Amino acid sequence: MAALALWFTSVGSGAAPAKGQDRPIPVEVATAAPSDSASQIRGTGPLTYKREIPLAFKVQGILASFDVDSGDHVKKGQVLARIDPTEVQSRGSDAEAQLQLAQTQLKRAVQLQEKGFASQARVDDAKAAVERARAANASANFDERKAVIVAPADGIVLSRLAEPNQVVAPGSPVLLLGDVNSGLVVKVPLADDEVARIRQDDKATITFSGLKPVEASVSRIAAKSDPRTGAFDVELMITSTEQPLRSGMVGQARIAPGNNGSIAKAIAVPAMALLEGRGDAAAVFVVDDKGRAQRVSVRIGGFADGLVLIADGITSGMRVVTSGAPYLRNGQAVTITNNVTGS
Repeated sequence: MAALALWFTSVGSGAAPAKGQDRPIPVEVATAAPSDSASQIRGTGPLTYKREIPLAFKVQGILASFDVDSGDHVKKGQVLARIDPTEVQSRGSDAEAQLQLAQTQLKRAVQLQEKGFASQARVDDAKAAVERARAANASANFDERKAVIVAPADGIVLSRLAEPNQVVAPGSPVLLLGDVNSGLVVKVPLADDEVARIRQDDKATITFSGLKPVEASVSRIAAKSDPRTGAFDVELMITSTEQPLRSGMVGQARIAPGNNGSIAKAIAVPAMALLEGRGDAAAVFVVDDKGRAQRVSVRIGGFADGLVLIADGITSGMRVVTSGAPYLRNGQAVTITNNVTGS
């Protein structure tokens, strides 16, 4: 009877585990390793030509015609659009007539002065009138030449902003031209701590939906942040591509800063390894040299490409459980079914 009581006591206290209770659990692991993703800076921005030029008429008028449409490639000096020349030609003719009249009056004033019938003041006034008329005539001729829009550079017509027979105001854009020789750029807004790590000519890669990544480099860094967002615009110049890129596409950029400062490569493991995450605190199971799972608290430094970046808690080379962790207890024996590098 005493022996039976002793048996019940040992089972209830866990002093003698039942057979099979510590049977190894099959798990999958990944080896924690440093990741380049930790030092990369990411941003999203639109693709544009470095120079996108809004083109407008200098004078008001009725838009007579376009010689091009959206998507057309044009050459420098090519006529792109015209306004009805009737009004500007009339002003030009009037200015020419006023100049001829002023010159005639000056000639008469000089003749009268030579005969003693006109003062020097009258001759001076006539000379001034000629100069004013000449300036007005030059201005009218300039306006007449600006009744057409010509391409300021080789480019592509990005959009038409008006339609024929529409009355257009001076300076109101009617075409948007992309200068193909200026290059393609992506502008990404970045936080101040990220901008502090970037330098001119740092390398970058940019990915557009459905296309292969293209190479780029930092060509310009804003000297002042956007007052609305506090972000700094960083311009990335596309340096090499055979992809069919178009202005307006949205690119996902990764910048490899030449100045990493104190940022070292963080340890990366698959995100599925995390347990009970709260804020930047979480836990993972690691497999020790004896083949047992040990629960370890970690601090999360960020996420990148399906990986979690571990700022503190584990070191490179540790085997982190990625599949089977929910079935483990601390110190549980495990059987590793694979071994995948974390980065």
